[in-house]
Amino acid sequence: MKIIILFFILYLVSVTLGVLIEPVFKDFKITKQSLEYTYDIDSTYYSKWNFQSLNYELVFECKNNSTTRTCAAGMSIDIAKNLHGQVMACVSDNNGELDCNHYFYPKHYPNPIIEGDFKPSTKGGPVIFKGYYLAIGLYFYTILPNTGLAIIGNPFGDSIDATNLLLDYQGGCGTRIIQWPNGYKYSFNHSNPVIDNISIESSSFISLGHNFCNSSESIQVYLDGVQIDKSKIKSIDHEQFEIIYSQEHSKSIIVNIVSGGLESNKFKLDYKPMPLKINSVPKLKGGSITIIGERLSSQVNNSTIIVKIGQYDCKNVISSKNEILCDLESVPNVDKVKLVDLPVNISINGIFNENNLLFSFDTPIISDFILPQGEVKLVGHCFGYSQITQINIDNVLQPNITININEKETTLSFRPILQIKKSKLYIIVNGTKSNTIEIDSSFFVKSVPSSPSVNGQTVNFTLFNINPNNFNATPIMTFRDNSSIKSTDYKNSNEYSTHTYSFEIPKSCGRNEITISIGDQLTRTEVYYELPKISSCSIVSNQMIKCLGNFTNYLDLFKNGKIKIQFSNMIIIDNIPKNPIIFKSDSFSFPMKPEYISSDIYLIVCDETSPYFKVDITPSLKSVNQSLVFNSTGGKLLINGENFNENTIDNTSVYCFSNKEDYNCSFINYTSISCDIELEGPFDQLCKIKFNGKDENYNISISYYPPLVLNSTIISNSSIGGIITIFGNEFYNEIDLITVGKSKCLNSTFINSTSISCFVEPSNFNINQTKQQQQQQQQYVNITINGKSGGNNLNIYFDNSIIEVKNQSSESDKNNNNNNNSKNKINDESKTDGRSLYEKYKKYFIATIIIGSLALIIVAFKIILYFNRKNGTVVYWKYIIKEKIYKFKNRKEQKCIDDMREILNNAEKNFPDIKLDNLITYKKYEIPQEKSVEGELKEQAPPLSEYDQFPSYYLHSPKDSQPPNQIETLPKDSPPPNQNETLPEDSPPPNQIEKLTEDSLPPSNQIETLPEDSSPPPNQTEKITDNSSSQDGPSSSS
Repeated sequence: MKIIILFFILYLVSVTLGVLIEPVFKDFKITKQSLEYTYDIDSTYYSKWNFQSLNYELVFECKNNSTTRTCAAGMSIDIAKNLHGQVMACVSDNNGELDCNHYFYPKHYPNPIIEGDFKPSTKGGPVIFKGYYLAIGLYFYTILPNTGLAIIGNPFGDSIDATNLLLDYQGGCGTRIIQWPNGYKYSFNHSNPVIDNISIESSSFISLGHNFCNSSESIQVYLDGVQIDKSKIKSIDHEQFEIIYSQEHSKSIIVNIVSGGLESNKFKLDYKPMPLKINSVPKLKGGSITIIGERLSSQVNNSTIIVKIGQYDCKNVISSKNEILCDLESVPNVDKVKLVDLPVNISINGIFNENNLLFSFDTPIISDFILPQGEVKLVGHCFGYSQITQINIDNVLQPNITININEKETTLSFRPILQIKKSKLYIIVNGTKSNTIEIDSSFFVKSVPSSPSVNGQTVNFTLFNINPNNFNATPIMTFRDNSSIKSTDYKNSNEYSTHTYSFEIPKSCGRNEITISIGDQLTRTEVYYELPKISSCSIVSNQMIKCLGNFTNYLDLFKNGKIKIQFSNMIIIDNIPKNPIIFKSDSFSFPMKPEYISSDIYLIVCDETSPYFKVDITPSLKSVNQSLVFNSTGGKLLINGENFNENTIDNTSVYCFSNKEDYNCSFINYTSISCDIELEGPFDQLCKIKFNGKDENYNISISYYPPLVLNSTIISNSSIGGIITIFGNEFYNEIDLITVGKSKCLNSTFINSTSISCFVEPSNFNINQTKQQQQQQQQYVNITINGKSGGNNLNIYFDNSIIEVKNQSSESDKNNNNNNNSKNKINDESKTDGRSLYEKYKKYFIATIIIGSLALIIVAFKIILYFNRKNGTVVYWKYIIKEKIYKFKNRKEQKCIDDMREILNNAEKNFPDIKLDNLITYKKYEIPQEKSVEGELKEQAPPLSEYDQFPSYYLHSPKDSQPPNQIETLPKDSPPPNQNETLPEDSPPPNQIEKLTEDSLPPSNQIETLPEDSSPPPNQTEKITDNSSSQDGPSSSS
């Protein structure tokens, strides 16, 4: 026994000593391609992992260097699938010893690599978890702080894929963290919330979807981008939440939710119009449609509201949150047109109703009743006509009752033969039965007056069938706005069952429903305020429609917009500048418009219509000129009448029989129409008028003006005749005859409506006469076209004096135009064989005159120049410079003079070979004799003659002048021009330098240079040496 115990102890010691120590990582790399661990060279290391339940081994291959050992295992998707469940590790050391009994420590587990987004539903449920190394050594996850997340399936079996795990998530909200056994943490959130649908309740809406969380603390709900208060969240769950909200108008709102920090989609919620009830109208009349319902208006100004009933548009829409009013036009009596069960479709800013409200024409509907003046008045729609409508009370037809139905078929009144006490009443129209109402007419009232003034007044109401227990009660009148007034006992009778009381009716207008009660009895009646009456209407001279009547009590109502004028099937709008509607105490007026037609006119006062008055504005024709005279291209026909408008001209035209064409007319004003008839002559025409669509008994006869002769070309040789062109107006191709004096003009040719040519026969007319004789013997040129003649006295034969012909032609044109009021110009470009010498050789005559005129101007110029030389003046181009005192006004100008003097002193040196021009003489400013260029020249010149005793003028030239190019001999007394000269005997002394005003000096380029061949007078020639030129001015030499 001792031996066995000793052996067991030795075994335990050997086993203990044989277990290798745990490896220590120096570094590791975990990827989807490999697992790589780095150890110290002396450390133990993992050489293999055994997944025992799978019988799978992951072997590491190791490589060493001097200090470290790196062990790596290749990885793939197929390998990674098997890496799950419990792991046993094989540890090796440097001695090659292998120990495979090591449990794999959790801290050595590789960190998982997670692929894709892990976004479970907030409600929970199975969810896929993808990646590498997800389940090594574990069979469930921990969601911090301590929630378990189980793996669906056996993590230790081979039935699961470790790269594609299916987890059993229990749900949650917001961000959560999964922790692995090695301490690795992974943060995740849930799928985004999604709103799939929203249903509207009476005071809330319910949103359906998913991932909403289940706690109001974890969500925020937004309406049109504004977060609502959490108190408005009525309930919340993962797939549904309900919000307290109501909307009175048709509107779209945007709903979205933020759950756990994740935002949902934006859902457009339409609060759609909901029509619930509609009246009916007669199909042959149409009428006002009233739709009752919910959300029938919009909060947005200028909203677009469209109402369509079947295929028919309901126009002039007026909406409030619970009511829509519109006008449905009449429907023609056409077969196979659906008139019943028409769907009512309403669109408010593009939002359409969904409920199916149906409409039918001609369906009688009783909506209410009142008892005015002892009658029964039913209020509703489609009451038909009094001849066909029947009343049924308690299922008994009432054949002997007189029925009154208004034009719109909205009210029906009758006086019952017997008092109606809590009876059931309905009507039958064309076999269609209305709804049934309960009525009691035993207690009723009558008022005097029946229609009080709009300004308010005292009205007496008589109450009938008062119960005895109410004799001592005070009657009270209650209005729709719940305001009330008490009566005053009229004291008219001791009979209390029928008694009269006074009420002070307030200021108002239209029809006001009231309730009168006394004790426990009450009756519903109305106060129907007085309406204005139109006594007459007409169209006055300023194209205004004016109506007369007594409107004193209605001035304030008109100012407040409670009175409208209805005419020509429209409301008259005050929109014409400077021509508004005028409403006075005795009349009202408004401007005429083309679209108005003859119709009834009435006033709408607080939605009640006054009595109608018929206004006739039918266009009428008053006068037409039945005899017209046109020119060659046509003319205008003026039609006068009244009440014309644009519709009138659309139906008015002129028909002419010759070409069978209609000519349209244009609107001028309310009393005039103009018709353009483009019908060429010369034949007379017959036309007729179609006015306002009807043929009128007006035959229009159109004739044309006779030919109008204005002028012609001339003939210079009467003995042989010639071709002439006659100018004028109203010429046609149908030429009967042309005569010139007593001769015929043959071979006539129509050129255009203003020109005709023909050949004038030879004549013995003496052309060599004086102008006066020729005017006295003008030839009468006569043209006959289509039996109509016209002519004029013209000079056909004339000499070739250009000026006389031209003057005669011009004077003739002027006289003829004044006499005949012609608008056409004369065509004077005709070229025929019979033209005058002037016409044939016109350009040569003009050239001769121009050349001769130029020659005369040149001769005159030379003569003037010659005499000007003798007077001592120099002629410049466009200027004659005389001797004047030149005033220098500032130092700058004085310096300029000094500079010119210096230049003259050096002229010989600066310009030895250039002749000077543009010379100006100044008397006042004398250059000293000893400093002048002239003085230097005189020392070298031969002795002076007696004509050279007087020194020449001192000559000055501006600094920027061009050098002279000509020498000129000037007459006596003339200032020096652009050349040097020998002055005459009576030249002024040298100290008298000419002084010119500043404004008398011409530009240098405008000083005239005389021709080189002009010779000076004898004994006045000045000789200048070759070197006598200077830069700014010359010097004389003797």
